[in-house]
Formats: sequence, structure tokens, C-alpha cells
Amino acid sequence: MDFRKMLCLTLAMLCVAGCSDQRNESSPTEEKTVVTMIFTSDLPNLENLVESTYTNIDLQIETNAAGTIDGEVERRLRNGHGNDIVTSSLATGDILNYLADLSAEEYISSYEAGIMHKTSRDGRNYFIPLPAQYYGYIYNATLVKENGLTLPTTQEGLLKLLEQAKSAGIGTDENGFVFTVNGTPATTAAFAFANKIPDFFGLSDGIKWLDDLKNGEARFSGTLESCLDLPLKMIEKGYLDSTPFTSISNCAPVLEKMSSGKMLVAFDNVTMLDDIRKNSDYEFDMLPIMSDKGNPAWTVSAPTAYLGINKALTEEGNEAKLDACRKIVNLLSTPEGHEAFMLDNGAGYAYLVDYTPTSDIVPDGIKKTIDEGYNYNISISNDFMRYFGNRCNAVLCAQKDIADAFAEVDEYMKKGNEQVVTLIGTIDHDMMVENYNVRLQETEIANLIADAVREMAKTDFAAVNGGSIRGSLYKGDVYSYDLDYVCPYDNHVIVLEVNAEVIRSMLANGLSAMIPKNNNIPGGRFLNVSGLKYSFAPPKGDTPAQLVDVTLADGSPLDENSKYTIAVTDYMAGISGYTDNNGDGFSMLNVYSDDAPKPDNVKLLRETEYTFRKTLEEYIIKHNNEEIASRIEGRITAVSEDE
Repeated sequence: MDFRKMLCLTLAMLCVAGCSDQRNESSPTEEKTVVTMIFTSDLPNLENLVESTYTNIDLQIETNAAGTIDGEVERRLRNGHGNDIVTSSLATGDILNYLADLSAEEYISSYEAGIMHKTSRDGRNYFIPLPAQYYGYIYNATLVKENGLTLPTTQEGLLKLLEQAKSAGIGTDENGFVFTVNGTPATTAAFAFANKIPDFFGLSDGIKWLDDLKNGEARFSGTLESCLDLPLKMIEKGYLDSTPFTSISNCAPVLEKMSSGKMLVAFDNVTMLDDIRKNSDYEFDMLPIMSDKGNPAWTVSAPTAYLGINKALTEEGNEAKLDACRKIVNLLSTPEGHEAFMLDNGAGYAYLVDYTPTSDIVPDGIKKTIDEGYNYNISISNDFMRYFGNRCNAVLCAQKDIADAFAEVDEYMKKGNEQVVTLIGTIDHDMMVENYNVRLQETEIANLIADAVREMAKTDFAAVNGGSIRGSLYKGDVYSYDLDYVCPYDNHVIVLEVNAEVIRSMLANGLSAMIPKNNNIPGGRFLNVSGLKYSFAPPKGDTPAQLVDVTLADGSPLDENSKYTIAVTDYMAGISGYTDNNGDGFSMLNVYSDDAPKPDNVKLLRETEYTFRKTLEEYIIKHNNEEIASRIEGRITAVSEDE
């Protein structure tokens, strides 16, 4: 029987046999207690388990982009919009101030003491760890077998495998690359650390160095530079594309390239392996992190996330919701709760005491390594890991010298994430980014940003892609760090001259990715506008949304014979090209890239040094003696087929 079917059957039986004593029977008319939670993907098996065990609880999970979940979760909590169950990849920092103390809960003793010690503050526990992800080298087993390639047992062997594949055109993309990493700072950091585990972190010298690091006595400079030797060699030899490591490019499309057979090897986690298997006819497996000095190979793991309860629920009047949250967290701390989460997420290691993960979840290629005890749990805080990964990315895309980058890492470790906090201005009401609304419809915050861009650029129109807006603005004071979360990307605003045909084509492309795909996330190319109005027919089944009408802001039609000025980002205009999901398909605006035609009816008029972040900052400062308000104005409307 298929493993997933067996696991589903097991969960169902456990719910009936093992959870019956916890079940709260509710009458058909009893009102359910709604509990909200943010996660990076849907968790249908966990939702089903919770709601079948506690029939008076409605667990609602909002999906949110992984790269922003920590900052946005903390900002929501600080501004009174926190979810009931709080998830974060950070087990430290200011977020603990907004969490209920879980130390007295019985389920705390269900977890390994080591992991709970790492996540505690002043002897108190505020988080529980969700099951961990294994990281390693995902490879196309079908292509390896069919072409007689030899699986590597050392890092040097891995490079030889990539050279053989590249030379023969096996598992290569259109640019000849054969290995990929998605390019997010967190994944790059994990890759860099993983390279040092067999020959450093897994040995006594590395263990001592980590202890010294926690005491502020160790340095990255002079010790860890070699952690980038492997990816730098891969880039030099043409195995690995450096583009995804730049801050103006999309992440590498690991799922698409691996599942289609256009990439042989990727560094990623078991969830990605699971997604690739679901979307491909090829067979895939995973290899551990290998040594070049004869030491054992290792796997790498880290909690998928940490989970706590919003402290605000401990206040009077929230008793029902607090009780519901406690029940959910307690259920998550049982084997059946962990198995439901692992089935949703592909995680493979649970931190529960005396609990053995279902072996079928672990890929065959890393079972031996795990069985022999060579599994390394990265215990460095996630906020630091992202900073370290950001500096590594700058080295890998040749924007930083490795000595300078690692000196910056040492400075960060010395001072922490200190930043100059500048008061920018005030906002008169909350402008929320939630459930990917900026990728699906007109929103107040997107209108504000589009207006700011248009005013700065002094253009007829402005178009802001929804994927560039990642955080909310909250009523009251707005500080410089708030804008880092709202508009985190460094693409620059440019001014183009276009005609009506280009505008329609651009808006139609913006509608083309609204249907949710991986992890139920819609694409980020949806366009928020200033100076324009447009209407569209929403997606229906697998049919994408269709552009219906476009007018000027006053409702008058576009002039087919006129030229208009429009402010967009250089990203949309091809500064990073249009391969590997870059440029979001806006090739009708191409003025930079040679990998797509450059239309005759588009002209670059002006480049600026303004990002969306800087543009919004200056707009708020300029209008600070006014009431900064943005409302829904009917700029973008969805219409039914018969309208």
C-alpha cells in the first residue's frame, strides 16, 4: 500500500482510538471557536486532525511567504494584529515578549531537553519545535541510472559527477547549469554551514568553535571562509548559476527544473524532494553532505518552525480561545499531531522524547547516515542565519569580497541586529497585507505605493507588482525598519514610454499567475496601478484571469495613437533577464535583456536610484503634514462573465 495512504489510515485510526478522550462533542448549533495561525504552506492534514478531534474548534491557516514570515509575525503582534497561534523560525528575540509562558504545560516534558533548552529564556519556555527538515543533495536517480553515472561519496566526487553530466548534457538547463540552490539567504546559509559539518562542525574543533561563538569569543573571519569553496568552484566551472544569489533576482526555480529533468542535482530539503516527486515522472533521492578528508557523511536538520501562543489571549475575556489554542498545541505535541504535520510538510525528524519518525518519510539515500547518528541540528539562531546567508549571497554573485563579507558577519555577531531607527511619519489606519491580497485584488497599501511611485517619477501611470509588497503598514508612527518589511527588494524604478497596446499586454500578463500553485501561493506579477483603471474576469478552474477593460483614472479610454509614460521597476524591464522566472514574464517591457526580444513600441526614458522602499519613505515624509490615507477606489475590479 502507498505510504501516504497508510499514514492517512493510521491518523484516522489514531483519531478514533487515541483521541476520543480529548474530543469535545458539540451540538450542530454550537458556535465554533476560530483559531488563526500563519504558516508558509497549507496544512490540510493538521487542520483535519484538529477539527475532527475538537469539533468545536475551527483552525484557520493563512499562508504567507517564507522570506517574510518572522518580521511580519512580530510586527503584527506589536500592533495588535497577532494570530492566536504564533509560528516563527526565530526561537529568540523580541517576539518572545508577545508569547504566553508554556513552561507549566505538561506537553513541554514531551520534547527533548536539548532543543527546549535552546529555545528557552530565563528558564521559561515560550515555543515548541515543530518537526525538523532534513537537508541534503536531491538528485535525479533516473538520469543517474540511465546514463551510468557514479554517485559520489566525497565533495570531489560530487564535482566529478557534475562535470560528467555537464559535458554530456545530462540534467542541464538551457544555459548548461547542472546544479542549483534556490538562492534565499536562509538556504544559502544552510548550504554553507553544511559544507563544513563533516570536516569541522562535526569534530571537536568545530564544537569548541560553536561554544566560543555563543560566548562571543569566536570569529568567522579566518575560520569559515572555506565554507564557500564548493559553491564558488561550482560557479567557476559553470555548474551553478550565480544569478539567484543577487538581491534583484527571483529565487532559482528548483521545483520546475528538477521535476522536468533540466537539472541533475539541487541542495534543498525533504519537503522540496517531496514536491519534486509529486510533479515528475522521474525518480529522485537524496544524498548526505560529504567529506573530502575521509570523515563520515552527515545530514543536516533544523526545526521547520517554532510554535507558541499569543500572550494577548491570557487577558480576561479570551478564555475560550486560549483553551482552544492550548488544546491544539497539546495535540501537536503527540505522535499523531506530529505525523499529521509531517505528512503535510515532508519533515522527517521529531523532537518528541522516545518517538521514532516513520522511516518511510526519510529518503533512502540518507537513511544509513541517520541510522548511524550522523544528523547535525543547526542550533544558530535563524535571524543570524539569514544575515550570514545574505553576506554569502553577496560573495557568490561577486558583489562582495569574502574577507569584507565575513568581517561584516563578525561585526553583526558583536553588535547584534542594531539599526538606526528613524521616524518617517504617521499612517491614519491599518493597511494590511494578508492572504496574498496584493496579488489578487486592489488593496489600500498597494494603492499608496503605486501613488508614491507615480508622484516621484512624474509619470502618467505607475505599475507595482504585488510580489514586491511583503508587509503591512499599521496605524500610527511609521519607522524606517517598517519599510524594510513592506518593500524589501532593491530593484530600481525606471520610466518607460509605451503605447496603449503595451499597457494592455502588461496588465494581461499581470493577471496570468493568479491561480495558486506551489503551496497554494498565487504568483507575484499581479499589477497594482496609479493613473489607470482596469477590470478582469477572475480565474475559473485552470483558465487564467482575463483582462476585460482598461481606462484612464477618470474612466476615459486610452488613446490608441498616444504615447504614455509609466513607472515600473528595472526587474520588470529585464534587468535580470526573463529566464528562471525572472522579470515575471513582462517581456513586453523589455529594454535590458538579450534573452527576449526588445519591442519597438517601448522606450527607456529615465533610470532612477529609487527603490519602492525609498520612494514610499520620501512620499510619507513629504506628506507628513497631511493625513496619509489610502482607500479602495475601484482602480481594479473583478467582473462576472455576464457583466
